[in-house]
Formats: sequence, C-alpha cells, structure tokens
Amino acid sequence: MSTVLITGANRGLGLEFVRQYAADGWEVLATSRQPEKSAELTQITAQHPTVVLHRLDVTDDESVQDLADKLDGKPIDVLLHSAGIYPREGQHIGEIDYDGWREAMETNLFGVMRVTETLLENVAASQRKQIAAISTSLSSVRGVQDGSVAQAGTSYQYRSSKTALNMALSILAKELEPRGISVVLLDPGWVKTDMGGAHAPLSPQESIAGMRKVLSGNPMEISGKFMGHDGALRLW
Repeated sequence: MSTVLITGANRGLGLEFVRQYAADGWEVLATSRQPEKSAELTQITAQHPTVVLHRLDVTDDESVQDLADKLDGKPIDVLLHSAGIYPREGQHIGEIDYDGWREAMETNLFGVMRVTETLLENVAASQRKQIAAISTSLSSVRGVQDGSVAQAGTSYQYRSSKTALNMALSILAKELEPRGISVVLLDPGWVKTDMGGAHAPLSPQESIAGMRKVLSGNPMEISGKFMGHDGALRLW
C-alpha cells in the first residue's frame, strides 16, 4: 500500500486530496493544526481505516519534529504540501501589511521547506520518492509582466511567497536528483474553495483528480517542473 502525507488536510484542496486518495485505498497521513476542530476530516477518518489524522503546524519546528518522531522513519511515497494562506489585508502600496507578508512566507515557503527537510529520509525510504507542493499561476513573473494574471490584483504576500516557493523547490529538485527523489510544483487552477471563492470555474474534485493524474506517472519525468492540473507545463 502506498502512503501519502498531506499538509493542510482539514479544508479545501487538502481535504479533497484526502478523500480521493482514501477512496483509492492509499494510506493517508492527514495533518491539521487543530485536529479537534477538523470535523469533515474526522468524519473521513471514521469512514476509512487507512486514514490517520496527525497534528501539524508547518510553521513550528517543534510540531514538525514531533510528527517526525511519531512516524519513526515510516516511508512516505508522496509528501504533498497543501497547507497555505492567502492574506487579504494590506495589499496596496502605502498600506502594506508586513506582518501578513511574514506569515505568508512562513507558511507558504518556510513551512514547505521545514517539513520537507525534516521528513526527507521518510520520502527517500519509499518506493515513489515524490515531493509535491501546491503553487499557483499567480506566482508567474511572466504573467505579471504580460498582464495575463493582472485580474488577480496585487496580492503581494501570497503571490511573492509562491514565487519564492517555485524557486526553492526548483533548486531542491536539482539537489535531490542524484538520490532519485522527485520534486514537482502543481498549479491547481482557480478552484471553488474558501481561498478561491464561489466564482471559480473548477470544482475541488476536478482539480484534485487532474493533479493526481499528473502525480501518478513516472515521478522523475516531472521533477523540477511546474505542472498544471490539466497536465500542461506552466511557465513562471
């Protein structure tokens, strides 16, 4: 049985990843900052014995290490970074919310790297050896320059944190290539979630099914790439 660890599994994309992987018989290590408040996730764990709920705050060193200690070297075929935040306040010059910006970087960039670094040997011990992280087309520098993502507004904190994530994981993919460990970035598209809003064209089910299809192929063939839920390569 293959094992996937999903951060931010209590809502949105992370929750749908849990549903779909569980339905396909995977062992799912679902993480949440506050498991006791994750009602939908708790329901899924009751329905699927292969789903195990763990407490994890990706911004906290001790929390990440506690999880690593509990897993005790357990192989993780897919380490899936879905946890992320989208600050809404202080999005224009003259009113920038720097605390919100720091929080975005701490969760969306440092959190991914912190968890990856701590659980790297768990991934290395698995069959698939795959690390994946949710990014966004809004992280595209090219998109800002040519106006193709201008409709997103400024969103300094979120967009810059994801651009930084793209660079960090691109570097990581090169560093881990000799060990046969795959690192891939995923663009889920504009999805109907709390973050994406009600006007988004994609359902979580469609987005997650597409990203899972991308991940199901040869891991090393997509390592270092930024892949869309539609299977197309994203340029950033």
